[in-house]
Formats: sequence, C-alpha cells, structure tokens
Amino acid sequence: MMVTVRRYTVEEFGDMLEGYREAADIRATVLHHTYSPCARDYKGLETIEAIRRYHLQRGWTDIGCHAYVAPDGCVYNGRPPTARNAACHYGERPPEEWPEELRRLAGEDRGWANRHGFGIEVIGNFDDEDPVASRAMQTALDLLAVVHTMWRIPVSHCFMHRDLARKSCPGRRVRKEWVHRELERRLAMQQDVAEWAREAVAWVRKEGLMSGYPDGSFRGGEPVSRQELAVILFRLARWLQKSTAK
Repeated sequence: MMVTVRRYTVEEFGDMLEGYREAADIRATVLHHTYSPCARDYKGLETIEAIRRYHLQRGWTDIGCHAYVAPDGCVYNGRPPTARNAACHYGERPPEEWPEELRRLAGEDRGWANRHGFGIEVIGNFDDEDPVASRAMQTALDLLAVVHTMWRIPVSHCFMHRDLARKSCPGRRVRKEWVHRELERRLAMQQDVAEWAREAVAWVRKEGLMSGYPDGSFRGGEPVSRQELAVILFRLARWLQKSTAK
C-alpha cells in the first residue's frame, strides 16, 4: 500500500519521525535535488504526486525518498524511514569511487545507503539555482539537523547523491563542505537549548522575535540584558500588530 502524502512544517515532521526512532535503523542521510521540476514549477501537492508517478513509471513501488522539501518551506513525507529507501538506485558508482567515509561504513555493499540512509529531496535545480538563497534548501538543512539529532548521526555521514551516482545531484552549486558546515551550525544551535524549551525557541526564531547570536548559538542559559529585552518586546509588538491586522 502506497503512503498518503501530506505537508508538514519541519517541527511537525520531526514529531512524526519520533514514532520511527526505535524502528528505523538510520545511520546516514543522502541529499538530493529534483532538477526537474525546479522551483518555478512547484504547484504544491500536485508536484509531489507527479514525482511519485515518475518513480512508479520507472518500476519503483512508491515515491523514492523519505522527505521532499518545497520552495515555500513546506516538507512532504515520502516513504517512512522503515521502508529503507534513500533513492540511491540510479547510476550507482562502484564502491571504489565512493568517499572514504562511505566505504568505511558500507564496505562493498551497494545497497547500504538505501537500507540505512534517510533520503531528502529538495525541489529545485541547484545546477543553476543558488542554494544559499533557496528557502527549500535552507529548510532541508533544518530537516537534516532534525534527522541527525534524532538518530545521533555524525555530520560526516551526510552524503550527497553524487557520492553514489554519476550525476551532479544535489546540484553543482551545492558543496558538501557548505552543507556540513551549515549542518554543524544548526546542531550547535540545538545543543545549547534545553529539551523542554526547544519548541518555544524554534517558534520565536521562526517568527523573528529572537535570532540567537552571530555564531549560531542561542545560549539558552545566559541572562537577557535590558537592551536585548527591549528589542524582543519591540519585535513582539510589531508581530502582534501584524497578526491582529490579518
């Protein structure tokens, strides 16, 4: 039976994944891009279902990846993590061409990434589009941080699809070093926030009421200065004005 696809925020998707934490043996992540459709072609759920039809036409049993991230910042579920498919079937490189870290994990096992990887596909063509300016890519990085935290995956176990396939995916403009650096920054931000406060901190960040420090940390245990409090109250007042005006 094929999955029912619906849209989530990153926080909602993380809550959904909690139900798979024990059952799914996730040891790595694999980042993809759609290439086509690109960002300007996105039409909501219709686009995700079109991707599913394409995968079915190629003989797959369902949509390929575990998550799809859209240009509007929404996340769509694909296969559940227990389905064990990171969409790494096409054009696989031989193991001798894999990155050293992947060879260390998988040995000669060509199916390792599909059994133990969590596949995230970003809607966009990052051979051309700028990943730094892409809301979809930034959201995908946020989602990567959720997955790496939940399954305690080292940053070095975040792979690009091109590590396994003879293609540019997730795009020539997406550098693995940049992805890892951004992922490390997000993980550091999570680590200095207490578990009980994470939902609230994620919300104030999302709404622009608090942004943390330039190094990416939130420093949840530090006191707030009078100036910082004034900025927060000012932003809150503006947020309330906008909310009540809708």
